[in-house]
Amino acid sequence: MTCSVLLFAWKDAIVKVTAGYYSPVLIIWFQLVFMSAIWLPILVYQHGWNQLIPRPLSWQIARGLSVISGLGLFYWSVMLIPLADATAMTFISPLVVAALSPVILGEKTGFHRWSAVVIGFVGAILVLRPGFEGNSLGYITAFGSGLCIGFFFTTNRKLAHAGAPFASIVYPAYLGAVIISPFIPFKWTAPRVEDTWLIIGFVIITFLSQTMFIASVRYGQASLVAPFQYLHIVAATFFGYIFFSDFPDLITWIGITVIVASGVYIAIRENIRLAYGKQPLLNSRNWDARHMK
Repeated sequence: MTCSVLLFAWKDAIVKVTAGYYSPVLIIWFQLVFMSAIWLPILVYQHGWNQLIPRPLSWQIARGLSVISGLGLFYWSVMLIPLADATAMTFISPLVVAALSPVILGEKTGFHRWSAVVIGFVGAILVLRPGFEGNSLGYITAFGSGLCIGFFFTTNRKLAHAGAPFASIVYPAYLGAVIISPFIPFKWTAPRVEDTWLIIGFVIITFLSQTMFIASVRYGQASLVAPFQYLHIVAATFFGYIFFSDFPDLITWIGITVIVASGVYIAIRENIRLAYGKQPLLNSRNWDARHMK
């Protein structure tokens, strides 16, 4: 997991290096098509051709839309604001799951979780800044990415028993690729020669990071492996400083700390639910696809 999140942050840095030359839509499409080309044959080999038809289709499409929306807004945001700030905003997703679970999942969210949600969003406001200091569009976009990723996790939870476990990873990728493909002719940008190594690096890092991530959740207990995902913020800070000389200020660090602490608290509460035989809001079936980006 540690190697996986380090590579995810490196991949995000490569996106930022392009400085907006390539549309986020094109980057998402390339990533999802590449992932689908690898994962679809594995799904068919392990579970048969009938698994290619996702059911129920409406919720599967909603999950696919949340993937491309979350990825698109995130890649757009990293082109506008520091990498660490954009990454931090995606970690509001567990708070979104806790907030949406009573409506979409019909699950009870008690006082402790609602308190964590409110406090976590206060942390998000600190990162955003009350006066939207700096590039307000970038921060709002990153916040929107976190909301979409949170909705993605919620749909994962709802679809936890719809198909094979591995399908929960494959369906969002290939449905997202199908949904976004009609827009590619309008967003196509010919690759620059000087970007050859960046593109090759993006492909290799995407493959390695996703493979390591899947392996970590397959062979490790989700409740033990999950906390290591917060190293993503540390890695994003490192790459942001090395490549772009960006470093979060004190207020941003306070906001990041509040967001992370709220997410960790919710995870602890979910482990308590699991100990009492209740199904957690963030289990291995929905959590293993978090780093689709």
